[in-house]
Amino acid sequence: MNQVEQWFSIPQHKRLRISDFSDLDHPAERLMVTVSEWNAHAHPFNWSTQSGTSVIAKCEKEAVRFLAA
Repeated sequence: MNQVEQWFSIPQHKRLRISDFSDLDHPAERLMVTVSEWNAHAHPFNWSTQSGTSVIAKCEKEAVRFLAA
């Protein structure tokens, strides 16, 4: 996941649900509030220094565990 995807997932998971709005102006207003709050408490994202191979191995392990459940 790149930084843009990670940043946009934050408001989506915390406060922006399309079913919460009656018209398209409200999500824009709510997003601006979210951006203001984020900027007031901004911090860098923590990035893994793992190799691509180890990340893929971890994903495969989790997939096997999930499918076994």
